[in-house]
Amino acid sequence: MYQSLPRIPSKARPTLGMSGQGSTSQLDSLEATAADTAAPTITAESSEEEIQKAYEEWATNARFEYCDLSIQPSTAVQEARQRRLDEIAANHPTLQLTPDDAPSYMSAYNQEARMLTHSDIPKRNLAIAKEVDMLAVLTTNLPVAWNSSIFLRVDEIRVDIIKALITGPEGTPYHNGCYLFDIFLGSSYNTAPPSVKYMTTNGGKFRFNPNLYAEGKVCLSLLGTWSGPGWVPGRSTLLQVLISIQSMILCEEPYLNEPGWAQGAGTTASIQYSANVRRMVVHTAMLGNLKNPPEPFKDIILTHFRLKAKSIKAQLDDWLTKDDGRALAPLGSGYVTSNSANANGNGGSGTGFRRDVEELKGLLDGLMRGEDPTVQPSSSGSAIPTPSATGTPSETGA
Repeated sequence: MYQSLPRIPSKARPTLGMSGQGSTSQLDSLEATAADTAAPTITAESSEEEIQKAYEEWATNARFEYCDLSIQPSTAVQEARQRRLDEIAANHPTLQLTPDDAPSYMSAYNQEARMLTHSDIPKRNLAIAKEVDMLAVLTTNLPVAWNSSIFLRVDEIRVDIIKALITGPEGTPYHNGCYLFDIFLGSSYNTAPPSVKYMTTNGGKFRFNPNLYAEGKVCLSLLGTWSGPGWVPGRSTLLQVLISIQSMILCEEPYLNEPGWAQGAGTTASIQYSANVRRMVVHTAMLGNLKNPPEPFKDIILTHFRLKAKSIKAQLDDWLTKDDGRALAPLGSGYVTSNSANANGNGGSGTGFRRDVEELKGLLDGLMRGEDPTVQPSSSGSAIPTPSATGTPSETGA
């Protein structure tokens, strides 16, 4: 395994202090906290205040966890690897070969992580050892609120492999959607910033924001992918990156994030852009994630939508009244008019959005009745593609 990185005692992981050790009282507290992460119970009679309190208590306990993000390779992958070794051995009989025992991970950075499995980079190791202490801080500092929250999952052995889920802030066209990011602390960390890839793209088709590309690129000055104050080694933190995405990218008027449009606040073009973002959000960040919730966030996504079902239904009604009746335009870098090809197969102008809203409302009603909304995509044309948010490596690439 990854011997150059610090291994974290399984019971002490979320409560490590600066010394890297967890006390008995800390472990008792952890076990109590784990018991508290169960989804709270609400009823049709619960008041809005009671629901919000239940949501924030649940999110506070569930916002940070260590978990197993590794993937057991299939028999086909193992056999393919062995065939490659056999071929090399046949062509180079004197070559000493070592079996490829590096695990795969449910991450867009799987290949990078595998390549560093047996690496020994002292500066990086020291930075990541410090990151373990920083992760302990994140267990209590990740922002949690009814309006927007950040959830983090870190591999229990490879703390350089991280997945984040941000719920869209209130007052924005991203409100209550679930947005997933894969994070990797690469070979140059922390001299260089972490690598971050946006995963909620409807299979690489949707660009939700000028700073969120359909292929997953995240434009942010802290990451060195956008103009402005950059990453400062030893001072900048992963928490800063996450909060910047939450507040600066998932913002009220995303049209303004494009430099050439920065003076367009309140214009028709900006209003149309936000309307189009709302269509993408309902189609993928809400409905797509609810029907096919990516691991390791399935429980988070289902509980988020169940507890906020009543509020989200009212939000959807409001979004329908604000919709301009155009078809969803997936390209995103500039608003595509209704005369453009309807790439998501949702039918004519406005009809696809209304159909998505009605389907989502039905699933929310089912959630409140205790039904499981997760389904396998059918072969019919209206099925929503499974979001590629897990970043699971392909069979050939694992």
